Amino acid sequence: MRITILGVALCAMSLSAIPARAAEYGGKLSLTENGKPAAGEEYADVVVYFVPKTPAAATPLKDGAEMRMEKKSFAPRVLPVTLGTEVRFPNVDPILHNAFSTSTNNAFDLQLYGGGEAKLHKFDSAGLVRMYCNVHHSMVGYILVLDTPYYARISAAGDFALKDLPTAGDLYLWHPRGEVVKQALDLSQGVPAGTFKMELTQRRIPQHTNKEGKSYRRSREDAY
Repeated sequence: MRITILGVALCAMSLSAIPARAAEYGGKLSLTENGKPAAGEEYADVVVYFVPKTPAAATPLKDGAEMRMEKKSFAPRVLPVTLGTEVRFPNVDPILHNAFSTSTNNAFDLQLYGGGEAKLHKFDSAGLVRMYCNVHHSMVGYILVLDTPYYARISAAGDFALKDLPTAGDLYLWHPRGEVVKQALDLSQGVPAGTFKMELTQRRIPQHTNKEGKSYRRSREDAY
């Protein structure tokens, strides 16, 4: 009897250890601007992510993430990270930069620092973080802090693939210059690859003020 009970217990443990059925989903996104195919570089700014109906824990990226300040630009321009991830901001230019954001729940200011230096910031609130440099008006970057572990970048041709997904939830395709594309998915029976379109309507460099809420002065930007 003890052997029978033990066998049943081990069987139950084995069954409980079997992971929930995982699914895959892929598709293709076409970007347009002014009714014409968008420039190829725009595809690098797309993030696709899946939010399951049953919330899934999004652990911080083990090795953190990095957004460089290089050639008076943020690189990458768009950085997806999971909630709680620490991001490193190295300045690789031979000039001064001051990365900051006034985004709700994710506002921060790294202050002015020179080439060869780097600073860190941890993102503890999910949402979109709009990044700017207090010295250079043209420097614009975006950090998408996700509370889901299911996300990916897309290829230069617009293709994407997500693996190990729960079978029900919402798919999102995001670009800083377009409206978010959302699609509810039920993957329990398998779903064919999707085809999506997005029109880019917003300016590549949006209007914004410096960290004091004032206009940028041309003389100050030219000074660095």
